[in-house]
Amino acid sequence: MVLEFIFAYWWLLLIESLVLAGVVALIALNADRIVGDAPRSLASLRASMGLTLLFMVSAYIFAIILIAMLLGGGAYGSSIVLWAAILAFILILVQWLISPYMINIFYRVRPPSTREEEFYAREAERLARQSGISPPKFVIAEVDFPNAFAYGSPLAGNYVAVTRGLLRIMPRDEVIAVIGHEVGHLKHRDVTWILALSIVPLVVYFIGRALIWSGFLGGGGDRRGSPLYLVAVGVALIAVSVLFRFLIAHFNRLREYYADAHSALVTGNPRALQRALTRLYLTYTNNPQLASEATSNSTASMLFIVAPLIEINGGFFYNIDYHIEQLKNIKTSALEEVFASHPPIPKRLRFLDRVALRLE
Repeated sequence: MVLEFIFAYWWLLLIESLVLAGVVALIALNADRIVGDAPRSLASLRASMGLTLLFMVSAYIFAIILIAMLLGGGAYGSSIVLWAAILAFILILVQWLISPYMINIFYRVRPPSTREEEFYAREAERLARQSGISPPKFVIAEVDFPNAFAYGSPLAGNYVAVTRGLLRIMPRDEVIAVIGHEVGHLKHRDVTWILALSIVPLVVYFIGRALIWSGFLGGGGDRRGSPLYLVAVGVALIAVSVLFRFLIAHFNRLREYYADAHSALVTGNPRALQRALTRLYLTYTNNPQLASEATSNSTASMLFIVAPLIEINGGFFYNIDYHIEQLKNIKTSALEEVFASHPPIPKRLRFLDRVALRLE
C-alpha cells in the first residue's frame, strides 16, 4: 500500500505539471487576444468588471453542472464534491480571518510613531470618511522596499499599510494618492471579492485531485468508477481550475484600475498617483534587489499597489513628469500581463489620463 501511495503521488505531480504547462502554453499563445488596452473610461471599466464577473459566475455554474453530470448522483461522487467544498470553504475562511495577523508579523507592521506618520494616519482617516467607509488602521511596514497595501478581516479590522521604503522616496502628495488607492480597495471590498471568487476554482481543483488519486488507487466498479475514467476527469478538472485562476487574475487587474480611479476621484489629483506609480517603477527597474525582495511572497504581492518589474531602464527621478510621458508611450507585453496580478504601469498611467478628463 505504501508503494502504491508513493507511485500515485509522483504520478499526480507529473500530471499536474503537464496540465499546468499545457494551460500556460494555451494562455501564452492567446495573450494578445486576452489582453487589451487600458479601459477607455470609468464607465467602460465598470462594464468590463460586470461582464467579467458575469462570465466567471456562468463558467462556475457550468463547471458545477458538468461535474455533477460526469460523476453522477451516487454517493461516491456526492461525497467527493461535498468534502472538496467543505475543505475549500474552510481554507478560504481561515485565510480570510487570520491573514491580517500573518501579514502584520511578516511585514513587521507598527502604528505611526512620528509626526509625519501621524499626518498620513489622519489623511487615511479623512480619505476613508470621504469615501463613505469606516477609517482603517494606518500602519507602517518595517521593510525597505517601497510599496503599499490594504487588507483586513472581520476579526482584525481593516488596515492600510505603507512601507518604510515608500515613505523614504515619495513626497506628501504622492503618499496621499497611494493611500487613496488603498482606501479604494477597502471601499470596493477587493480582498473579499477575490477570496470569494477563489472558492469554486479551489473546489474544482480538490475534486480533480481526489479523482486522480482514486483512479491511481483502483477506482470503483462501474464505468464512472473505472481508473482511466476517474483520471481523465480529474485531469480535465485540474486544467479548468488553472484556467479559473487566470480569470481571477484578470478580474484583479480590473480592480487595480478601479482603485486607481478611486484615488484620482477622492483626492482630485490623478497626477499625484501617476507620479507615485512612475516613481515606484523607476525605483524597481533601477534596483533589481528591491524587486526581488518585494516579490518574495507571491501571494501577499497581490495586495501591493504595484507588481515590481525587474528590467533595467535608463534614467531616474530628476524629472518625474518627463518619465511619466515616456512610460505612457511604452508598448507593454501582453504575455507578461496575462500572467500578472496587476496591469502594467504604462497602461495605468494612460487610464489615469482618461479619468483626469472627467475631473476637468
